[in-house]
Amino acid sequence: MMLRNKHTPILSHVCLSVMVCAFACYENVFALSAASKRISIVTGANGYVGREIIKCLLCDEQESDNENHEVICLVRPPKIPSEKEYWQRVITADKKKEVRVLPYDMLDGGTTLLHALESSSDVSSSATETSVVVYHVASVFGPTQDHTQTALDNVVGTEDVVRTIAKFGATAKQSMPRLILTSSMAAVRGNNQTPKSGFCYTHEDWNSVSSLGVNWGQSYQWSKAESERRAWDLARDMGVPMTSLCPSFVFGPPLGDTNSYSVELVKQWIKGESQVQSRLCVDVRDVAKAHVKCALNPKTIGNRYIASTESRIPSKSTAQALIASMTQENLGDPTKVTCDEDFDGGFIKIGSRECVAKDRMQRDVGVVFRPVEETMADMGRVLLRQMEMD
Repeated sequence: MMLRNKHTPILSHVCLSVMVCAFACYENVFALSAASKRISIVTGANGYVGREIIKCLLCDEQESDNENHEVICLVRPPKIPSEKEYWQRVITADKKKEVRVLPYDMLDGGTTLLHALESSSDVSSSATETSVVVYHVASVFGPTQDHTQTALDNVVGTEDVVRTIAKFGATAKQSMPRLILTSSMAAVRGNNQTPKSGFCYTHEDWNSVSSLGVNWGQSYQWSKAESERRAWDLARDMGVPMTSLCPSFVFGPPLGDTNSYSVELVKQWIKGESQVQSRLCVDVRDVAKAHVKCALNPKTIGNRYIASTESRIPSKSTAQALIASMTQENLGDPTKVTCDEDFDGGFIKIGSRECVAKDRMQRDVGVVFRPVEETMADMGRVLLRQMEMD
């Protein structure tokens, strides 16, 4: 299989400190609360994380009274009608906030993203000051018929986002858009990879063991590491101010009919179709908040953040949280819930500190991750209600 792009991935590590120095000049440009027009563009906006980011953007409490905020949701063309209907139902009557839903194709060489950026430029042409942020969330996660090509597509899609932002920024009247990249803990480490520190993973670790083509899991992990590497390389070379976030396995209550691998997995646990597993994880609501807060803070430019709780809880504790939600909702059959108690966590054992994330995220971004038990209980309640109505 070949990349559907003439550019070949560069497998070199990027010195993030160089990015910090290169983008220091953007600190005043991206004081977003002072802008009269703020535009947020979200790729993969109808997905599990994307939709939560949009909700977070619409509920943002840091906006100034004189700031207009438009959110542009980029989704695949067949999803446009349902996504428009969803946001028409839930959006508040705040005239300063607007949601537009536009088509997006991750593999069109940046055409649809450029259209959205140019559209944002048109609607903001009369504003005295405009700030644009692109949240690149879209990627394919889960088994596919050709996981090798899917992984390569994820890389190309990310490369095209950076190039398109740079192309638009070179000609736009407003300042260069910021990029908030949704990477993954899979970009930090592969299965049983030894941390640089020898103890736990940090934002300085990079996945060096996952291989393209072995199976869908390794292909996906490779794609996230390679996508982020390429994004940092291109952002540095093209002057795109970027921040990356590396969430671990994302759980939490889905919005509306949003589906994901995480949602399907927890449904299986609730139904007793598979055993509850111990996962290093993070709440989808905290992931979304971290994205938005990074965009509001210019000091996060050039930085990479792990978004995760720092240790796994036992599968039994996760199961107990789900069973508690069943009891509270009087739905489901708690006796069907079983646990995988054989898995010990791999290289870093369950209950031990697996990554360094909490202090840096709280200090730089202002986000505190909620306990896993709370995440799973909330997710269980929402899914039980949805399953009851299906």
